[in-house]
Amino acid sequence: MQIVILIIIMDDRLIWVALNLLRGDKHGEKLITTALDQYKNGSGITVLLSSKIYSDAENEIKNAEKESIEVITINSLKYPKSLKDINDPPIVFYMRGNITEGDENAISIVGSRKCSSYGRMIAEAFSNEIASAGITVVSGLAEGIDTLSHKGALAASGRTIAVLGSGIDYIYPSSNKSLAEKIVKSGALLSEFPLGTTPHKYNFPFRNRIISGLSIATLVVEAAEHSGSLITARLAAEQGRDVFAVPGDITSDKSKGTNRLIQDGVVPVTCVADILEYIGYKMKIDTKKAKRLSDEEILILDVLDSSAKTVESIARETAISPIKLTSILTHMEIKQLIRRTAGRFKKSL
Repeated sequence: MQIVILIIIMDDRLIWVALNLLRGDKHGEKLITTALDQYKNGSGITVLLSSKIYSDAENEIKNAEKESIEVITINSLKYPKSLKDINDPPIVFYMRGNITEGDENAISIVGSRKCSSYGRMIAEAFSNEIASAGITVVSGLAEGIDTLSHKGALAASGRTIAVLGSGIDYIYPSSNKSLAEKIVKSGALLSEFPLGTTPHKYNFPFRNRIISGLSIATLVVEAAEHSGSLITARLAAEQGRDVFAVPGDITSDKSKGTNRLIQDGVVPVTCVADILEYIGYKMKIDTKKAKRLSDEEILILDVLDSSAKTVESIARETAISPIKLTSILTHMEIKQLIRRTAGRFKKSL
């Protein structure tokens, strides 16, 4: 096997792509560590690579370009500053869409794939309001909380970034292909895995460091006791990011992870304002959107003009089914249109 020595200048991405193709190989990991150390020290990168890996890297870049996929290396000006600060930063990531300076203000939202109706409602409502405040929502495009978080941000005409646990040309789950295309138009799809990489289960915990690394804070909406979302929360804490959790039903297995996080000292939140106040971010919600109430919300506010009322009372006076009403009331609480006191609802002052 022919061995070539590559001594490259700092703006050459070929070496990084070649090294990234060696991820998972014991010798390759050592080469990556060496190259990162040399890069951080500001010196040129000197490594030993086979001519085959060098050729494979050239083909990888060409194939990406054919599919309009951008290859971003750690020394690129487009590489997010926040990612450079983490332990074991990705040396390469593939991108469809774009990353902007505003994406430096991002909050990641993670949670269970098999979420409850409560988790679904909270994920979509929180992500919608976070995006409305001008903050990018980061998640992992998985089923459940991830999917709802992306959808909530898009519904607010906000930005969202999805970090994949597969190659960027392999959307998983396949049911999210349409969602992925929408994300490309309003944010970005990212993956550090080479083209064609299938979604192996060990890819997802590995990619979680990128989800948390792109964000100034991570919110866990709903998680079981051994959920992968808890890995993201731990990584976020190790990276010096704020971590928040939404309290859940103490009788539900789906909330054991989030409730345990709170017991361990993670900040509990019951509305988006809690998060923004904690991180010191001033609300920048579009006032026109904030005032754009649904007919049902207007009806409920009219009913609450006189006094605080129970769900049952509001349901009778509005003719809205209790199940649907509960969802609407939660959204209205999150939007701070109403507040709950002793099991009754009243208009916010």
